[in-house]
Amino acid sequence: MVKRIRFGLAGTGLLVLVLGAAVFAGSSRTPSLAKSAAVVQEDADGLVAASSGDVDRKAGAGRARTATSFGPNVVNGRLDGVSPAVSSLPVIRALPVTTVTARDNEELQRGGQSSAKDPVIQKKKGTGPISAPIQNFDGMCLPFSTEPCAQASNCGCLPPDTNGEAGLTQYVEMVNTSFAVYSKSGAVLRPATEIDQLWANTDSECKTHNEGDPVVVYDQLANRWLLSQFIASPKSGEQYGECVAISTSSDATGSYYLYTFLFGPDVFYDYPHFGVWPDGYYMTANEFPSTSVTSAGTGAFVFERSQMLQGKPARVVFFDESQHNPTGGQYIGQLPGDLDGSASLAGAPNVVAEVDDPSGIPPTSPGDTGFDLRLWKFHVDWSNPASSTFGNNGSPSYTLPVAPFVRPQCVYGHGDCVPQKGGPEQLDVLGDRLMYRLPVRVLAAGTESILLNHTVKADEPAGIRWYEVRLAKGGSASIYQQGTYAPSDSATNPLWRWMGSIAMDHSGDIALGFSASGPNDYPSVRYTGRNAGDPTGQMTQTEQVAYTGAGPQTQVEGRWGDYSDLTVDPTDDCTFWYAQEYLGTDLIFGAWHTRIVSFRFPGCK
Repeated sequence: MVKRIRFGLAGTGLLVLVLGAAVFAGSSRTPSLAKSAAVVQEDADGLVAASSGDVDRKAGAGRARTATSFGPNVVNGRLDGVSPAVSSLPVIRALPVTTVTARDNEELQRGGQSSAKDPVIQKKKGTGPISAPIQNFDGMCLPFSTEPCAQASNCGCLPPDTNGEAGLTQYVEMVNTSFAVYSKSGAVLRPATEIDQLWANTDSECKTHNEGDPVVVYDQLANRWLLSQFIASPKSGEQYGECVAISTSSDATGSYYLYTFLFGPDVFYDYPHFGVWPDGYYMTANEFPSTSVTSAGTGAFVFERSQMLQGKPARVVFFDESQHNPTGGQYIGQLPGDLDGSASLAGAPNVVAEVDDPSGIPPTSPGDTGFDLRLWKFHVDWSNPASSTFGNNGSPSYTLPVAPFVRPQCVYGHGDCVPQKGGPEQLDVLGDRLMYRLPVRVLAAGTESILLNHTVKADEPAGIRWYEVRLAKGGSASIYQQGTYAPSDSATNPLWRWMGSIAMDHSGDIALGFSASGPNDYPSVRYTGRNAGDPTGQMTQTEQVAYTGAGPQTQVEGRWGDYSDLTVDPTDDCTFWYAQEYLGTDLIFGAWHTRIVSFRFPGCK
């Protein structure tokens, strides 16, 4: 049993929740839920829930109840209109901060299965000619009084939740409560801007809740941007939800269609992550019921992309996986598929994935070791949402055995943490979940290549377990290759590699970006990769150091990440763009900065 404090969000005061147990699979305490399907509808008073077709319009109407079934549950989102052009929004100067607020650190699954032996560790670095950084410039940062910070975030929070993506001519980065727009050469086209400014002219909850966990994706099928963040601390009479903005053009500094999706006052949907698919914008999130101190499972969502691209009222179809958790555990820490490349997957279901070890989901069948990669097919039917499906009635569509691994976990600087030079504090590893993104690319004959990664203990230092799953058109899924990238360093200078992100170019080359740190090294931004024809399970390219930080992170909670983001440029489908955190020279708190790097494989044409 692990006692800890879950902190609230910067700017909203501290929401203190003393946990009597670590939040891990199998420890959920979920409110009782009815079995009938729930449809959440919007009227003049707001969102009200309808169970089995009956709409509750009594006192309390306008405040949605939690979905009452596994699903499909349908929520009508609120269209908040069109924002002013981002280029016309006021630039708010971020003042230097003297304290930071650590964000939530929920332990989703236990770690430390020390008896497992990882048979796929790569102990030798590659030597292939992956390029050195092509573009290499600073992104947004946290302003401290002793250190200049060009594109400063106002959040005063830790960690930055770094992510970003390239469009036709621009690169958009998001960190916690802010976003900024750059040219592909690093020129600032729009300074750091608070996300809630997009909703400033509305009466939406999104106007007053600038609470982070942001994700930006570029919809290359439509050449549009999606910017998002959650509503994490609703006030009395408000609801948890998701704020989603869709650009009206390919220009990220232009205007946006604004949407508020409210999910009721009873469940907080944490750590949301998005993926683009032809029939929708897909999202997964970890569920934390307000009546529980532990997680309940995963929520899987799909937003009505076709309507949102036109600025029309849009729905979301939602499945509550807590209704179908496995015996002795729970499904959690998932990611939705995010389409890369221009090949069509029209009509094909999206996929949702997670990777488990026996401490998260105990083996339930003969021969199952408990080390499994699980995939759910997620099909939405917008003409008849009741026909939408998620897996086999909530169970995975595929359960694929994977090589054993040891799942590390670090909670507030204690456990299997990452050491760093210059400070006693150690860093979060987040080994209990997949790392963003879950890129999907169509290969020959319609076969889908699905990439994913998570952090593992490779002997002692942390390394990155990665997989390529192939899903044949009209066929089944299988593990095509897997490996643990943890090359041996000198005994006196070991490195931990973690917080990865993975992607594939149109030639089939795979790149892997990550943080690296050790007792003699400040955290650095690095990447490597493999050519399409190289021996399977090996990262064969040189490990490139894109940027090395200048100091340690000294906040006692040791928060890091919570994610990074490796994406592929849609203009050539060859150039990779990577956004990751590093530290500056301020030794009072550890001034986080972010770095944006591009690179490519020489053979990609």
